[in-house]
Amino acid sequence: MDCKKIRKKLSSYLDNEVNLDQKSKIKEHLKKCKACSYQLKQLRQIQSLVQKIPSQKPEPGFYERLSSRLSEKGMSLKERLFGWGYSWRLSPRIAIAASIVLILSVSLLYLWRSSSISGVNIEVFQKEYIYYSNEMSSFAEESVLPVLLEIK
Repeated sequence: MDCKKIRKKLSSYLDNEVNLDQKSKIKEHLKKCKACSYQLKQLRQIQSLVQKIPSQKPEPGFYERLSSRLSEKGMSLKERLFGWGYSWRLSPRIAIAASIVLILSVSLLYLWRSSSISGVNIEVFQKEYIYYSNEMSSFAEESVLPVLLEIK
């Protein structure tokens, strides 16, 4: 097995959710591959940290109060928590309209930006290019080159 496949199965391996054949292949790979072994070590550390977090139980009657409040509104818990997701899935027209508005906005912004940029004067560009090139080369000679030579 290659590293990509092994890394996808490391969590299942750690939780003993792989079959014996996969377990032996993963063990063999881990003996040879330091990167995957390191990733397994990290997963073990995360697992031990998560296990140290104390679990908290909700107050007595929490679920009953929540259920009664939601039933007053006439919606189930799932609809209440994920209602916006249902409306988008039920109405593809909204998604299409939003896409069209986005495309038009980007197009108009591009046209506005391209029309507002003045023409480039080639002579000014050449002078600025030569000036900044000279500045950068002197900077490199004075600052960067001595440091690079010291490293060698």
